[in-house]
Amino acid sequence: MRSAAAVFLLALSLTLAACGGGGSGPSGPTGANLSLFAVETISADGNAIAAWIADTPALQSQGLMNATPEQLAPLGDGTPRGMLFVFATDLVPSFWMRDTYVPLDLAYIRSDGTIAEIHALAPLDETLVPAGEPVRMALEVPAGTLSTLGVGVGDLVLRP
Repeated sequence: MRSAAAVFLLALSLTLAACGGGGSGPSGPTGANLSLFAVETISADGNAIAAWIADTPALQSQGLMNATPEQLAPLGDGTPRGMLFVFATDLVPSFWMRDTYVPLDLAYIRSDGTIAEIHALAPLDETLVPAGEPVRMALEVPAGTLSTLGVGVGDLVLRP
């Protein structure tokens, strides 16, 4: 069982997911340090996505802050890129776009792998976007990616 302080710290770190940290200059991002993240090819309704995996509070707090459009561009074979936040337990996280310069789609994913809800996130918007129910994962991809792939609420997201 987690203590109230541990739960608070986890919630705080998730609130910072895809947001905190430095590395931006006065004219925009200098690029995210994505070398710390493992990469997996996940499936979203049968579509491959190359996803950086954020499965620790430290990686979750870094998220896609300061990522450039070039870093989030599809791979040479056209496979879209994104970041999958994997939580240790089901919880109700909140995301924001502090120091995040690329518009994103955010999909909250239940523990059974189904997408619970999808949100459009605007660059640098610090408005908190909480999940409407407990979820196990969250997927961030460049804006428009999910609709282009035909991925929506109720669809399945699978890890290898």
